[in-house]
Amino acid sequence: MMFERLQRQLVFVAPAVVMSGWATVMLHTLLAGHINRLLNPMFRTYVGLAGAVLLLLSVLHLLLYRPSPERVTGAARQLGRWLVLLVPVITASVPSPAALSNTTAQLRAPGPTAAAALPSLGDKGRQDAKEALATDPGQPAPMEVTDLVTVSHTPELIGKFEGRQVHVIGTFAAGQPPKLMRWIMWCCAADAQPASVALTGQAGGPWKDQQWLDVTGVAHFPSTMGQVIPEIEVTAVKATDEPDEPFLSP
Repeated sequence: MMFERLQRQLVFVAPAVVMSGWATVMLHTLLAGHINRLLNPMFRTYVGLAGAVLLLLSVLHLLLYRPSPERVTGAARQLGRWLVLLVPVITASVPSPAALSNTTAQLRAPGPTAAAALPSLGDKGRQDAKEALATDPGQPAPMEVTDLVTVSHTPELIGKFEGRQVHVIGTFAAGQPPKLMRWIMWCCAADAQPASVALTGQAGGPWKDQQWLDVTGVAHFPSTMGQVIPEIEVTAVKATDEPDEPFLSP
C-alpha cells in the first residue's frame, strides 16, 4: 500500500519536476550571462519568457492537478518518459564548454581567410567605416575583426585603410601566422562562424588559444592568389577581459 502511494506521488510530481528543471536551466543560463555564448541577443528574451512559463506551469500542475486514487499502472514507464526529457537538459548544462574551440573554427572556416562569408557592406557597415576613418589619424581607429574582413572585400575601402593604425579585440588562435579571431553568430552557437585576421610583427607572447587580446597595429590587405587576406602588423598587444558580448552579430 505504501509502495503504491509512493508510486502515485512520483508519477504526480514528475511533470512538475521536469518543467521546473527546464525552467531552472533556462533562467540560470540567462541570468548568469552564459546565454551570451549561446544565443543571438534578439532571441534571449524568449528564453526568459519560456523559462517563466514553464515554472508557472509546474506550480499550476502541483496546485490544480488531482492524481487518480486508482492504482497506478506502468509507473516505471511513465517516470522513464519524463526522465527522457529531464536528463538531457541537465547533462548538457553541466559540462557545456565556455567557448568554441580553435578546432571548431578550422572546421567551420570556409576559406583561407578563416572567416565566414560576411553579409554585404550595408549602410551601417559603411557608416562604421566612415567613423573609423574620421578618427584622429594619429590614434588607432577602434575596429572589429569583422570590420577588417569586410573592408578587405571593398577595393575603395582597402585603399583608405591600408597602413592605418587600428585597435582590435579578439581571441588568440595559434598558427603560422597566428590570428586574432571573433565568432559571428546569426542565431545561436550552432550556426556561429569564425572571422579572423592574421597577426604579424610583434605578435609573440605567452598567449594561449582562446585567450582574449587587445591588439594595436597597422592594417594591411595583401593579396594572395587573388584573395585579399587582412592582417595586422602588431605594435602592441596585451591580455584583456572577455567583452560582455563575446560573439558578434551581423
